[in-house]
Amino acid sequence: MKHHLLAALLSMRRMRLIQVTQATLVSLFPFFLCATITLSLSEMLFSDYAYLNQLFGVGRWFPFFTQTGRLLTNFTALLAGLTAPLATYFAARYTVGTYGRSTTTAGVTALIFSLIISSRTLFDGFLNDGNLTRINLPVNINLFFAIVMGYLVGQVFRLSSHKADDRLRDQHYIYQPRTIRPVIYTFLIAIGLNLVFYLLSAFNILSAVNNFFTSLLIHRHNVINVLLNTTFKSLSAWLGNSNPFNEVPFITDNYALANLKAALESDSIRDIPYLFTDTTLYTAYGSFSGLGATLACLVATILHARNPKDRKVAAASLFPTLFNHSVAFMVGIPLFFNVLFLIPFVFIPLINVLLAAAGLKLGLIPPSVYPVPNGTPSVLYAFIGTGGSLRALGFGLLLFILDVLLYLPFIKYNNYLHACLEELDEKGEAHD
Repeated sequence: MKHHLLAALLSMRRMRLIQVTQATLVSLFPFFLCATITLSLSEMLFSDYAYLNQLFGVGRWFPFFTQTGRLLTNFTALLAGLTAPLATYFAARYTVGTYGRSTTTAGVTALIFSLIISSRTLFDGFLNDGNLTRINLPVNINLFFAIVMGYLVGQVFRLSSHKADDRLRDQHYIYQPRTIRPVIYTFLIAIGLNLVFYLLSAFNILSAVNNFFTSLLIHRHNVINVLLNTTFKSLSAWLGNSNPFNEVPFITDNYALANLKAALESDSIRDIPYLFTDTTLYTAYGSFSGLGATLACLVATILHARNPKDRKVAAASLFPTLFNHSVAFMVGIPLFFNVLFLIPFVFIPLINVLLAAAGLKLGLIPPSVYPVPNGTPSVLYAFIGTGGSLRALGFGLLLFILDVLLYLPFIKYNNYLHACLEELDEKGEAHD
């Protein structure tokens, strides 16, 4: 069984799209790391409702508090918004590179391709000089879509140009321009896709589709619904969606507000109307180790990973991951689209939710009913949300230890996979 799994994983590693995807994700690591660090600082410190600001009153004594918070927020939004064009750029470069072709023009064309698709005024009247187009660079992106777009551009360059076109100069040092065919084809595809998205938006089709899928999982106060929501959130993140699936903030969660009202009126968190909700189960305990239990994976990587690169990525990503932003770690390993880590990424939060449901039902732990400040580490959510219950904190720490232990076999198998790849390298066999 172990050898069959190894053969399947190595076979997937040989797939060109998988090679391009992994190379693109690793190249995006420094950009995501910078974005998550600034976002963590903004949320936990430099905002009015930030966790550390409320604890230490940073806003009262730190000079330029508001300006610093605005700078961090805007820088994060700008850098995160550029990740989709950057992903398309890297994917196109690596795609043509796997065919031994020149990569620069393909990468730049893919970057422009992404910006054309993101333009929201291309079909909205005339464009004026100095304000030629409004580029929509959303923070919430789908990495898989961006990488596939780059892969598509790379294939356009491969199919519509010749290897001789890659030469900038001949043997007589006479420079010649790059072929224009793949550039024109790429721009035509981008304009066509922009038109499709424009029509979908104009007729509210995208909103209707989004509302349909969201309505499939209406928030109800039962364990089954929380498990379904947890599954889709984890799968959505593993597939590269930066926007959590079906995420409902505390202030708009009717069940959480009803529980808070009941707790304030009775002066007890035991007498609440809805014991099993996303807040009491998933937010407080299911994601105790972060989305997909990535914090537990990070700790397991530091403790048992043999690859120095993986340990270095984990150490660099520790700060933002501790404050609920693990995307840098997820692209650096990578966890995104990594079949080996799909099972723990999806099932460990489900195990946490089930154990939390049992603990709440048996009265072993109190429910989390109070709002928690922005930027609070996930490991402290249950403690603060229950009003400082040590039982909630202790239960959460036990869950965290369990999560680390559950990730260890997958980390060890990843070590084995790396060893096999190194052995193939020594034999001169291609794998990546």
